[in-house]
Amino acid sequence: MSVHEEIREQQKKLKGQGFKAHWDYFWEYYKIHTLIAVCVIIFVVTLLHDVLGSKPYGFYAVMLNSGASQAQDYLEKEFIEYSGIDSEQYDCYIDTSASYNLKVIDDLTIATSQKIMANIAAKDLDVLVADSDLFTHYSNQETLSDLREYFTEAELKEIEDKLVYVDQEYLDYLSSDAYQNYISTGEFDASNKYAVMADNYNKDFTMPETDPAKMQAPVPVGIDLSDSKVLETYGVYHGSTPIAGIVINTTRPDYAVMFLKYLMQ
Repeated sequence: MSVHEEIREQQKKLKGQGFKAHWDYFWEYYKIHTLIAVCVIIFVVTLLHDVLGSKPYGFYAVMLNSGASQAQDYLEKEFIEYSGIDSEQYDCYIDTSASYNLKVIDDLTIATSQKIMANIAAKDLDVLVADSDLFTHYSNQETLSDLREYFTEAELKEIEDKLVYVDQEYLDYLSSDAYQNYISTGEFDASNKYAVMADNYNKDFTMPETDPAKMQAPVPVGIDLSDSKVLETYGVYHGSTPIAGIVINTTRPDYAVMFLKYLMQ
């Protein structure tokens, strides 16, 4: 007997047997098909919702090691009001949940690092905030902008005691053939202070110099937010020193500057 003939035979037997008999028959023969179909429908609906419901970024900041993931919604809402971002058209995303341990290279640290670099490469990320050690790490990866490009001389003068610097001479050394040779061989010029700084960092994460008076070419790349009332209100970076900077290839510099000013309140 063919499948179609078997189905017709079963339907004859079910005739007049009531709903329960039909349901039992249906569940017996079509249970797996139904479950698969439901799963496919749920997946498609969820995918369409995400695709159709997603909006382009109007602003995107990541606050590494903030210690206050619950602050995200409050910060986003306040900054939307402060900046005037059209939340109907754009997303304002301030990620306070990301964590990164420089001294423990585990799966979480690797995933966070890759996500940040991917967002920078895609020109999605506008502002990076991190505790002092992690900010120094990123500032020496040439991922942060010279604040003189976005703030006037008078504005920087007002906050000169809060500015955090990187030495351009050190960045140049990290881009040099001498440093690449050191990476390959472990050999370096002990008379070159930048070579010594790089070796100390690679051996035990001793942070490079941050005092501009001891730099050959100091570049302001960050703002110390230790006195931020906004961060204090939401318990962000409690017990650590938060520093904020503008990502080097931001496509929304006006909002990036506004976010730093918002955090300096």
